[in-house]
Amino acid sequence: MHFIKRKNKYTYWIFMFGIIASLMFVLSACGSSSESKEIVVTSFGGKYDEVFTKYVAKPFEEKNPGVKVKLAPYTGIAKLSQGGGSSIDIVQLDDFDIIDAANKGLLSPLEKKDFTSWDKLYEQAFLNSKDGKVFGLTNVFGAWGIAYNPEKTTKPTSWNDLWRTDVKGKVTMMSQWIPDILMTQKATNTTMENMNPVWEAYKKITPSIAQYYSSFSAPEALFKSNQVVMASWFDGRALALKKAGTPIDFVIPKEGGILIRSGMSVVKNSKNQDLAKKLIDFAMTPEAQQGFAKELYYGPTNSTVKLDGDVADDVVYGKDKISGLTTPDWNNIFTKREEWLLKWQEVTSR
Repeated sequence: MHFIKRKNKYTYWIFMFGIIASLMFVLSACGSSSESKEIVVTSFGGKYDEVFTKYVAKPFEEKNPGVKVKLAPYTGIAKLSQGGGSSIDIVQLDDFDIIDAANKGLLSPLEKKDFTSWDKLYEQAFLNSKDGKVFGLTNVFGAWGIAYNPEKTTKPTSWNDLWRTDVKGKVTMMSQWIPDILMTQKATNTTMENMNPVWEAYKKITPSIAQYYSSFSAPEALFKSNQVVMASWFDGRALALKKAGTPIDFVIPKEGGILIRSGMSVVKNSKNQDLAKKLIDFAMTPEAQQGFAKELYYGPTNSTVKLDGDVADDVVYGKDKISGLTTPDWNNIFTKREEWLLKWQEVTSR
């Protein structure tokens, strides 16, 4: 009888030990999963990566122990379409690429319930597909206008000043760039239904162009070497060059400029959907966006961000500055884009 009781006692403890061991194994597995959690974000390289790491990636890791943010090289729509984004959670792209990718079914829709910053963002920060759903949030604003060397030429007041005879051979514009086409459309006072004046304007200016550049950084070397005195360019890059000592100023002509938007989206096949949305939300915080404004001269998309001094004056900051720039209707432009770019190639070939 005592033997039976002792046996039952041993059986009980063996049973309990098994349960405890199983629980410890499960908890250990969960801990390992958390420790190895990695979220992959594509980026633009260079200084942008440094600032993103400083104000977004590292602080996010600190607030989320066990999470590692890994930056990956820039990945465009073509690569995503071919399955090249299998290991990517978040893509950072220009607004038109995010909208295009959304229309191609490559991204996950975003909803208000997943973002604490949603109601604080300017309306221009939301990147919508053709059916009106939000697929991307803009984390930085910029302006597309005219940069010029004030020591070599007078301040441009119109986009038509790129055609001035006194700057002939000293002007650069971007190759196959829709914002330049849109501003030429405004300068020639025409519409999307009649683009002939735009193409005639490009025919006229092409012999006077120093070069049509394809890299956003290209005008930097052209200004430094005095090969150009005027360029269609980003405000942020022009300001950075000015701060470094190059004689250069930036202006939005009387016809206006283009609102440049760089955004973040969750890749449809990401295995870390919730964490990816959490990181995007973090990039919309005032602390992160203040860092981008101070170090890269990009304007904040969160309306609660406070800037002062030269930074507030220099960047696209506040409702008035943002609404004063043209926000392209990309879903409409996509119906014309291929035709426009083919025509641009035709009229600018020398």
